[in-house]
Amino acid sequence: MAFNSHRMLGCNVYISEGLRLALVQQLKNVTSESTGTALVHTFIDKPYNRTGFTLVSPVSQELAGTVVRLAKAALASVDLRLHAATHPRLGVVDHISCHPLGRDAALSAAAETARSIGAQLGEGELAVPVFLYGSAGAERRSLADIRRACGYFKGSKQGAFKGASDISMPDSLRPDFGPGEFDPSRGIATVGALPFVVNYNILLETEDLQLARQIARAVSGRGGGLPCVEAMALPHDQGIEIACNLLDVAISSTEAVAAAVQEYADKHRIPIKKAYTTGKSPEELCSLATQALADQQENKENPVILHC
Repeated sequence: MAFNSHRMLGCNVYISEGLRLALVQQLKNVTSESTGTALVHTFIDKPYNRTGFTLVSPVSQELAGTVVRLAKAALASVDLRLHAATHPRLGVVDHISCHPLGRDAALSAAAETARSIGAQLGEGELAVPVFLYGSAGAERRSLADIRRACGYFKGSKQGAFKGASDISMPDSLRPDFGPGEFDPSRGIATVGALPFVVNYNILLETEDLQLARQIARAVSGRGGGLPCVEAMALPHDQGIEIACNLLDVAISSTEAVAAAVQEYADKHRIPIKKAYTTGKSPEELCSLATQALADQQENKENPVILHC
């Protein structure tokens, strides 16, 4: 069976767990039980106590089903009340983003996937309030606006986030799916659809969080810097990271962001230790998924029989 890489959809699932590696492996195993969807990338960030799982499929329904199984497994195994990190989060399943990857994949298909995921996460014993953003939601709300309204950034001045004490659900912002109140052990989930986003981090060799926050704001679109760039300053291993979401690299590339941060770092005599993306390109994801799905099909057609 051939898989059309041009119709591939991708989904990034961010789980608030990055320290218990055995649990992360269990969550990865959950995705391997599915056919028609491939887990093609996992990024474990111990200082942020956070793991990103990237799943890819040409079939919206298959992708949504696998993502929900992964999310439900995380909700059953992680208690947000015990969670502590230097990265903000609203819930155990903090953020799910759906993207068209292949050249023939449509944003509308990614939005359909996101809505299906959100509806399923909002029901059942482990239900959480779900806020849709981007093309998935009727109001086209941005992820940043939802996060800001729900207290996502409240610990940013201290660079520390613990439990669910800072999370809130204002009356002006009702969830699209799920209960009207959140369980502090599970929190809130944000699920959205948008064109592919590049996560790009630059590690500064400094412990001055407030200065790093000034740099992050200066390079971000919200602070009057580069358009289509969202940036935060977060304590990380051996320094402070300028963690960026590049919403459109055709407008603001990794090179442009690196140059802007370098300019401000030089001004304040702060060395830059490294810069890196946390994921793979759409082309790489499609290629990896095509091979993984072909392997799945081959194993299904030619199962290994053990003779005892």
